[in-house]
Amino acid sequence: MFRVSAIFFPCLTLAASLPGCLLDVEEPLDIAQIGAPPEDDDEVKEIETEDAPEDPKGKKASGSSAPQAGAACTVAATIKYTTSGDVTTASINSTAVAWFTKGAYTVRMTGPSRTLSAGVTGVPAVTTTMWIRTLATPFDPVTMGTTARSAWLNAARAVNCVTGTSDILGLAYQYIEGASKDAGYANGADYHDYLGLAWDPIDANIIAADTTQLGKIDCSGYLRLLFGQHANFLYNGVEAKIPMSLYVAGTLTRSSKDQYQSGPGKIIVPFRTQPTGATAFNGTPTATELAAIEVGDIVFFDSSCDYSVSTPACGTDWTSIGHTGIYVGRDTANNARFISSRSTANGPTVANTGGWSVFNNATGVSGTYPKRFRGARRF
Repeated sequence: MFRVSAIFFPCLTLAASLPGCLLDVEEPLDIAQIGAPPEDDDEVKEIETEDAPEDPKGKKASGSSAPQAGAACTVAATIKYTTSGDVTTASINSTAVAWFTKGAYTVRMTGPSRTLSAGVTGVPAVTTTMWIRTLATPFDPVTMGTTARSAWLNAARAVNCVTGTSDILGLAYQYIEGASKDAGYANGADYHDYLGLAWDPIDANIIAADTTQLGKIDCSGYLRLLFGQHANFLYNGVEAKIPMSLYVAGTLTRSSKDQYQSGPGKIIVPFRTQPTGATAFNGTPTATELAAIEVGDIVFFDSSCDYSVSTPACGTDWTSIGHTGIYVGRDTANNARFISSRSTANGPTVANTGGWSVFNNATGVSGTYPKRFRGARRF
């Protein structure tokens, strides 16, 4: 396995990980532009129809055609695929049921409706039919043909109805206030610190857990715990996890700014600032940007600077990103709510402690996140 000597990573030792040290490295190694903003392309470029694979007895998967689109976990005999830009949509009986993105691990799909509670009185819940699971490798419509795609999707849709097999959103909510794995917060606490386990990265020597950070996790470490440590799906004997590293492009890197710039998947909303002379928008995402961000996408923020009409000067590139979380959907007040681990809430939260976990600008929304929104990526 490839190793980089600790001399190149002054914050790393064989004995411990230093809190906050990884987050302060100014020039990460092997940075690459991953993906580009999606094109406005409404033209359907590809139409594919695939019968579900036969079962071991030689019979096609059963299930009457009428209820297939509405029955979220029913095996579909026929799945149709259409591709526009980088997104391939799977449909059953003309109803869209899943979305694959070229180059991304995550697949968004419809499933049983569920209400995700913030665990705090008075905070609006999110009711959604969206479920997020990951492929073992980034999606490629050429290498993952329609037969393999349909087999995977039918299996994933079935798992959505199996108690105890949480998707990314279900896993994320296990760590919020009052939940079964209620986690604390510490700056610099990675997923392995939370678990109390050593980590053997592909681009550095073994990093031991910091025993003072057991049960605690920061924002980027939280995403690594959910997408890289936990398996949200087991298919053909392979656990669906995103590979992790400190700095290797295309993997789940350590800091929030690196996860934006060179993480897995593709950038959905490029890093944005308020252009000189433009009509003031106070940093909040535009309607077009909000429309591009789907449930399960990763949102990024400047952790120290608000845009405002009077003082618009903030960081002008991705190195100013200091916070990240997962967009979980519109809450009952129709605000775009995200989940993240942060200090004021002492761990993962989707509530309003230390500012609302909302990044759209709306009447009554309190806090700085709408002004600090900087970009989005789909893992």
